[in-house]
Amino acid sequence: MSLTAIALLLSLSTAATEQTNARETPACECEQGRSRQLGGHTFLFPILQQSAFVSSYVGLHEGVVVYDVPDLPIGSLGLQDVSLTGFQQTLDLGLRITPWLGLWGQARGIAYTGMTVGSFVSDGASYRVGGDAGLVVRLLHFDSSGTQLSLRAGAGLQGGREFTLLPLLSSIVDTPGVTLVSILRGNLGELLIVPMSESSVNGGAYFAQKLGTPVLGLQASASAMHAWRTRKPFEPTTGARVDQDTTAFRFNLAVALAADFNPLGVPLALMGEYLFTAGSQSEVALARTDLNTSSIALGLYYSGRPNLQLGLGGVAVLHAEPRIGRDADGNLAKSGSPSINYGQLMLRYIW
Repeated sequence: MSLTAIALLLSLSTAATEQTNARETPACECEQGRSRQLGGHTFLFPILQQSAFVSSYVGLHEGVVVYDVPDLPIGSLGLQDVSLTGFQQTLDLGLRITPWLGLWGQARGIAYTGMTVGSFVSDGASYRVGGDAGLVVRLLHFDSSGTQLSLRAGAGLQGGREFTLLPLLSSIVDTPGVTLVSILRGNLGELLIVPMSESSVNGGAYFAQKLGTPVLGLQASASAMHAWRTRKPFEPTTGARVDQDTTAFRFNLAVALAADFNPLGVPLALMGEYLFTAGSQSEVALARTDLNTSSIALGLYYSGRPNLQLGLGGVAVLHAEPRIGRDADGNLAKSGSPSINYGQLMLRYIW
C-alpha cells in the first residue's frame, strides 16, 4: 500500500472526531489551517507553483506520468517516436518558525519505463530521486484586503540511473573488434547503466489575493532556477565513463485561480493553473537551446476542513524540453518537442 493511501485512510479515520469537535468549538477558535487564510478565503496549495503562505504542513502526492517524445534520433535506427510511462511520489514538508519566516522542503522519486520496442531500446527505464529545501519570508500581509506577498529561495540535489539497450547495440555495431561475447564478459553493466546527477538553486516572489467574495482566490508567482546536470555514459573505446554536462536556466511565470464553494455550503473547490517557462539550455557539443514551455493544470479538492487539502489533479505540459540523442554518424542531436501528461492524488495536512 502506498504512503498516500495510508495517510488518506488515517485522515479519513479521524474525520468524524474532528467534525464532532468542530460542532463544539466555534470556527473562529480553530487555529489549524489559519495560516493559509486571507480575508475569509482559504487558499489551496497549487500544483505548478509554490505558495505565498508561511505554514506548517506535511503532504503526500503520487501519480502516473505519460511522456511522449517525437523524432528522437537513436543512431542507425533513425528517428523514433518514444513513449514512456512513469510513477512519481513526493513528500512535501513545511515548518512555520514565526508568522513571517518558515522552512520548506520536498523529497521526490520518479521511475520511467519504455512502453514500445523502440522506446525500450532507446530509453529503457530510469529512476531519479532527490529533493530541495529552502526558506520562505513573508513581506506583506493584509488580512482586511486579502493580500499576501512572500519570497522563497532554496537549493536542490538529484541523482539517478538510466537503463538502456541503445549504448550496448551501438557498441556492437560501431566499435571495431568488439564482439557480443567480449561485452558480456567485460563492460555489460557499464554500457547498460548510465548514472546522472543534478544540482540547482531557485528563488522567486509569490503573491496571493482574495477576489471580492470569500469564494474566489488568485495566486501568482515569478521565479527562476539554474541547474547543472551531468550524465556519465560508458565509452567502450576508452574503457571509462565520460561526463556529459548540461546547464539550464529557467524563468517561470505562474498563475492559479481557485473557486472554493465551502462558504456556500458545498465543501468542494476547483482550481485552474497556468505556467509559462522560458530560458535556455546548453548541452555539450550542441548549440544553446531556447526553452519555451507552457503547462496547464486543473484540480478538484475537498475544502470542508481548513487544516486538510485533499484532491485530484491533472497536468499537461506542452512543448517540453527536447531530448538529446545521436544521429547515424554518432553526433548529438535533438528530438522534437515532447509532451508530458500526468495525474496525481494530493493529500496535505496543515497545522
